[in-house]
Amino acid sequence: MEDERIIALLENRDEAGLAAVSRKYAGQAGQLAGRLLYDEGAAAECLNDALLALWQKIPPEKPRHLGAYWLKIVRNLALKRLRHDLAQKRRPQALLPLDELAEALPAADLADGLAAQHLRELIERFLREQSALNRALFLRRYWYLEDTAAIAGRCGLSAGAVEARLFRLRQKLAAYLQKEGVEL
Repeated sequence: MEDERIIALLENRDEAGLAAVSRKYAGQAGQLAGRLLYDEGAAAECLNDALLALWQKIPPEKPRHLGAYWLKIVRNLALKRLRHDLAQKRRPQALLPLDELAEALPAADLADGLAAQHLRELIERFLREQSALNRALFLRRYWYLEDTAAIAGRCGLSAGAVEARLFRLRQKLAAYLQKEGVEL
């Protein structure tokens, strides 16, 4: 079923829209939640919570890309759950990719919405200037939080090559942000 039709179902408060979202995107969303949470039960709970959030957000929102919109909800809920688990000293290895990326980002308080929006726009612009492979590597590691071995297998590179490219991308990102006036 096409995304526009699914969105129309959700706007009309038809529960078939939730079933369609689940059928179409649950595989990707389940993988994402699973990589973050390392617990099948918690990942399934996260997907259910994401469906509820989607139900509550549409309407009034009308996303252009339903799959990306729902994956963002899943990712945010999984990260929220992960933060809760980390507060109890569980599974800190899941945040390793974000720790890597922190080297290239400003230490500023991103609770300021304007600063966070500006940083997001700069990162998006930086990524548009990169090759398709580098963009894919960056997003797989720092958005989907895949480990380098999985990325390597998916992209036909060695794990060492992936790690080297990601290291260079982080350095380029830091230099780009500094050039744009962001203090690191």
